[in-house]
Amino acid sequence: MGSRQQITDGNETRGGSLVLLLHAHLPYCRKPKHPVSLEENWFFEALTECYLQLVRVLDRLERDGITPRLTLSLSPTLICLLGDQSLLDQYRRRLALAEKIAERDAQSGEFQEAAARQARFFAETRHTWEERCGGDPLGVFREYAETGRIELATTAATHAFLPAYQARPHIVESQIRVGIDCFEKTFEHRPGFFWLPECGYFPGIETMLEAAGVRAFGLESHAITRARPAPERGVRSPLRCPNGLVGFGRDEAISRLVWSAAEGYPGHPDYREFHRDRIHELPESILGEWLRETGVRLPAGLKYWRVTGPEQEKALYDARAAAARAREHAEHFLEVVRRADRDDGGNPDDGIRFAPFDAELFGHWWFEGPLWLEELFRALSRQNELVPVTATEAVAGCHRPAEGCPAPSSWGDRGDNSHWINRETDWIYPILFEADHRLRKLLQRHGGAPGNSPEGRALRQACRTFLLAQASDWPFMIRAGTAADLAVRHMEGLLGRLRRLLADLEDGRIDRKFLSECEATDRAFPELKVDHFTPARHAGSGSPEKSASIQPRRQTL
Repeated sequence: MGSRQQITDGNETRGGSLVLLLHAHLPYCRKPKHPVSLEENWFFEALTECYLQLVRVLDRLERDGITPRLTLSLSPTLICLLGDQSLLDQYRRRLALAEKIAERDAQSGEFQEAAARQARFFAETRHTWEERCGGDPLGVFREYAETGRIELATTAATHAFLPAYQARPHIVESQIRVGIDCFEKTFEHRPGFFWLPECGYFPGIETMLEAAGVRAFGLESHAITRARPAPERGVRSPLRCPNGLVGFGRDEAISRLVWSAAEGYPGHPDYREFHRDRIHELPESILGEWLRETGVRLPAGLKYWRVTGPEQEKALYDARAAAARAREHAEHFLEVVRRADRDDGGNPDDGIRFAPFDAELFGHWWFEGPLWLEELFRALSRQNELVPVTATEAVAGCHRPAEGCPAPSSWGDRGDNSHWINRETDWIYPILFEADHRLRKLLQRHGGAPGNSPEGRALRQACRTFLLAQASDWPFMIRAGTAADLAVRHMEGLLGRLRRLLADLEDGRIDRKFLSECEATDRAFPELKVDHFTPARHAGSGSPEKSASIQPRRQTL
């Protein structure tokens, strides 16, 4: 059964509306000088467990005549990774090796059935990669967008935490411009919806989004509930800013059913255990090719166990029980949303439930997440009370938005800027502000240099490296203590390359060998335009010392 018509004449939505958004993002994590790296392995895992499984879900829904009306936000750095042929070739080899290991493990021992199941999963994933996608998942997502099955959206170029740069509006503008330019070159249209990285909002950013052609953007819940004035219906009311852009507030009450570590679905004992990987227990006789390819026992996705319980020995995974639980949880989620619509005191035929999630939760952290999504859209297609719509459909169908100004916010653990700007990360921003000051002078000096000249290449590479150093992922990891040493090393590597590029440009002596190495390592946004770094409307922002409210504890540029 297909989904019923969502938008009526006059652009008014029938029934309550659910905007389900998956934000797919990975930091730019190429390591060409290393045969294997943890960062590149993040990408390989996400391809196998998330993005290719989403393709299979969308295909099964289409086969059964169900239109999911999903909004999929693809970050520009992820788009670049998904278009990097050398990475994709490496992924193909890695996937085939994982399949072989699972097949060998299935030939003997106590895990024969679990290993055979894992081998089948890898084989199905390989078939999706080779036969369905032709090694090009971006092409499949483009196909779904062109046929109206899903909506594609994007975010800032390198997923920078934009409130950290509000004193330098031109930095925020360059993040938005480059991000949207990357999306448009890939999908041949401009996005109507923009995901603010980390839901980081500061007053005035909507004017920059408007200049880029954006119609709507996502916000954390308290950006709506603390807006001036606050909407009477809270996050159920999309907020129209004074310039006309519409902000959607995350519905925390329903979102926590999925993402909460304490009460969310992924922690159920029937679901597959994320942390334990058989790769760490297998003898070298089985791992021969894997170790020759990688040199280390990086996670391979050989996960044979279920969550079980916090104090118990992990039991083997039961795929049928997990699938039944995913269907049950999809029905439960739908009933919770419908009940909230009935009980909130408003008209159930008016209002939006905005439920955004990290796409990588679905499949990687929560293996059954893609199946849950599929079962949710099937359940939605069997009822008429709640309608799934894309983000821009929700804008068109919202005939009574609240009017106001959102409050500053993020979806960090305190709802403010502190997860990205703190004592552990305060050394980063003054260095970036100083680099910005120097880069703007160099843009005036070399901005007209031919793009293929040493000066033109070095200036473009400095701009590219400057963007990559603004990524929110590394400060987040440093603050969270998750692979913090790796994140610090990554930041120091980026800042070191940026320092040399700027110095070479200032001295007028370009080290061509070093420049080529930088271009081979940090090659995101191959068609980057340096004029994206020229302020559109804002005057200069003064000296680095005046812009930075924190002092560096490390060597500056």
